[in-house]
Amino acid sequence: MKFYFVFALVLGTQLLAGCTASPPVPLETLQSSETPLPSATASPQPSNTPSPTATQQPSATLPLDPELEICSPLEDISLENLPDTIANPFAPPPPGSDNPHQGIDFADIDSTYQIALEGRSVQAVLAGTVAGIIQERFPYGNAILVETPLEQIPPSWLETLQIPPVIPIREGHSVLTCPESASGMENTGETRSLYLLYAHLQEPVALKPGDTVSCGIPIGKIGQSGNALNPHLHLEVRVGPSGKQFESMAHYTGAASPQEMSNYCLWRVSGAFQALDPLRLLSPKR
Repeated sequence: MKFYFVFALVLGTQLLAGCTASPPVPLETLQSSETPLPSATASPQPSNTPSPTATQQPSATLPLDPELEICSPLEDISLENLPDTIANPFAPPPPGSDNPHQGIDFADIDSTYQIALEGRSVQAVLAGTVAGIIQERFPYGNAILVETPLEQIPPSWLETLQIPPVIPIREGHSVLTCPESASGMENTGETRSLYLLYAHLQEPVALKPGDTVSCGIPIGKIGQSGNALNPHLHLEVRVGPSGKQFESMAHYTGAASPQEMSNYCLWRVSGAFQALDPLRLLSPKR
C-alpha cells in the first residue's frame, strides 16, 4: 500500500539470502508526492524462471529458536521467493512524515495476463497477540495488527533487524491533522515489541484484540480494501512500546473519528512506533 503515490516497478528483485550478514539491498522507488494517492500495483516483469509452485519451493519457514519461527506471509510462496512478489518496496520516511512508503507491498501476479490477483491466503509471519483489528477504514481497509515482544526474539536476530533506540514521542504533527492527545502514552522503552500490520485484506479479519496467532496461521486473503487500486498485501513492521492495543485507526477521510485519527497519528508519525524494513525480518541471516 502506498498512500501518496503509485507503486515503483520492481525489476529483477534478487533473493536476500538469510545466511548473509549484510543488510538488504536498497530498492529503487518513485519520488514521493505531497498529495495522497491510492496504491497501484506494478506487475513484476516476467522472467525466464518458472513461477514458483508449492512443490518446487523450499520451506516457507525459518527457525529462530525452538519456540519461534518466521513464516512467509503468502501461502505457497516461500521466504526465498518473496522478493519476486514485491510490487512496492520499503522507503523509510523522514521523522514525522507520513510518506513515502512505510512498508512493503506484495502482489500475486498472474503469470499469463500480468495482473494482480485477489484471494491468496495471508499468513502470520510471527506468533503473537492481536493488537488491533481495522475494518473497512481508510487508508488501511481491512487490516490486522499482531504484537510479538522483543524478549521472545534472539539477540542475534534483533541485531539483524537493527532495532532503533527509543525516541521521544512527537506531540506536534505539521503533516497531519491530529487530535491534541494523539500520543496518549509515554515512550519509556522499558519493554518493547515488534508490531506487524497486514493491510488491504479482502474481508474483515475474524479475530479480535487479545487473540493469539501462531506462525503460518491464515489471517486473511489478499484484497484491495482501503486505499488500494489493485490487490496486494501491505506489510508494515514497527517497534514500539509493549502492550498497546488499537481499536481502529483511520485518516484522510471525514468518516474518521477523533480516536481513529489519534491512533493513526500515534502509529504513523509520532515516533512511538518506528518503522523497520520488513525484509530484515523476512530474510534474516542464518
